[in-house]
Amino acid sequence: LRRRQLTFTYQSPARNERNIRTVDPYHLLNYMGTWHLIGFCHLRRMLRDFVLGRMLDVELQDETFEKPMDFDIRNYLDSSFGVCKGGPKTEVTLRFSPEKSKWIKGQIWHKEQKTRCLRDGSLELSFPVEDFLEIQMEILKHGDQVKVISLKRLRNLICQEAEKITKIY
Repeated sequence: LRRRQLTFTYQSPARNERNIRTVDPYHLLNYMGTWHLIGFCHLRRMLRDFVLGRMLDVELQDETFEKPMDFDIRNYLDSSFGVCKGGPKTEVTLRFSPEKSKWIKGQIWHKEQKTRCLRDGSLELSFPVEDFLEIQMEILKHGDQVKVISLKRLRNLICQEAEKITKIY
């Protein structure tokens, strides 16, 4: 509320490293039960999302900032699937089995999504993503009832994860 910068140590699970970050905090968001701080990161020189539970040694700084007039949390969140951002925006297409389609039909995964009902009762869902982490977890949640039609890179990630899963079972 006072537009003061925060400095903290951030534990990145993706890179398994800790960095000291100075951030201009723009918005606090509860997403699926996890609190996120969205703000301008001075280390990366871009808008970033930080999970509060991964922030250590948080200090409020005397330095103040002005939030950009064009920052709109709804536009930020609506730009692609989920809260994982930062990569290039690309469209993925998933095909759900006829049985799973009964549950998926009518769900809004993204405001720009496109749906296509196929003759056999399956459903194709296409929408933009910027990072594969969150969509990968969503795909795996549906098991063999969903197939990645595009992108090949995402399909390969799912295949690699499925191979790892079979090794532990």
